[in-house]
Amino acid sequence: MKSVKISLIVAIQNIRKWRTNYRIWILVILTIIFVQCYTKEISTNALAMGMKSSPWLYPFLYTDRYIRILFMLPLIFIYCDAPFIDKNQIYILMRCKRKLWSIGQIIYIFMTSAMYFSLIAAMTIVLNIRNIEYMNDWGKVLGTLAFSNVPLVKGTAVTISTYILTYFTPAQAMFFTWLLSVLCGGILGLIIYGCNVISKSKVVGIVASGFLVILSAAVSGNEMAQWFSPVSWTTLNKLDVGKLTQYPTFTYVMVVYMTAIIILSVWIIKVIEKKDVGVMIREV
Repeated sequence: MKSVKISLIVAIQNIRKWRTNYRIWILVILTIIFVQCYTKEISTNALAMGMKSSPWLYPFLYTDRYIRILFMLPLIFIYCDAPFIDKNQIYILMRCKRKLWSIGQIIYIFMTSAMYFSLIAAMTIVLNIRNIEYMNDWGKVLGTLAFSNVPLVKGTAVTISTYILTYFTPAQAMFFTWLLSVLCGGILGLIIYGCNVISKSKVVGIVASGFLVILSAAVSGNEMAQWFSPVSWTTLNKLDVGKLTQYPTFTYVMVVYMTAIIILSVWIIKVIEKKDVGVMIREV
């Protein structure tokens, strides 16, 4: 229990720094603006139809490949200062085992990803609260946007996928989109962390994770290429559920995600254990 407590202290200490980190607040504000920009059209169309939309907008928010990039980039910039060493972290690092410190940083990466995508999901509801109403199903508005060719709905930048409406309930779509996004975001964070430690540069990690994000846009129209694009798996319309496409299955995605997390985490812990504390401090 003491080991777990130490690792949690390391993670929470990083989060506490957000209060005075203007970069974090700017990225949060930009993310909220992005959510507003890409969901307001749905609310506008709902009002034009004389109806209110259901609150289940989040699963469709980054089905468009370019919008997906916009929502992944802020998370990359939150992680860009990995391995997150400052004066307070140096104090903790010098007084605990480097393995526990590394685990704490990994916990922080996933806590950050979870909070980031929870914020996005919550904002899709909060920012449109006046134009939505609670219902258990997808509702007429989203159904119309998905299946209709009426000119009224042509202006929506966010694609309401008929595939998601057909194969998922709203609760399933909300949860699985959030879960896959958190896991993917965590993997991007681990890649940035590991690359930055190895290269002693904060550029390499950004480039490596940025490549994966851009790759998801580049292979968007290629079903087979989706098997090798982990960022693409954050949107449910890129997964095969009804065995009707060549997209990767949910099982495959979860196995790859969890395998990548384990391998990257073990790699990071081993690298940090071999690092000289004095060298790490001088690299800050």
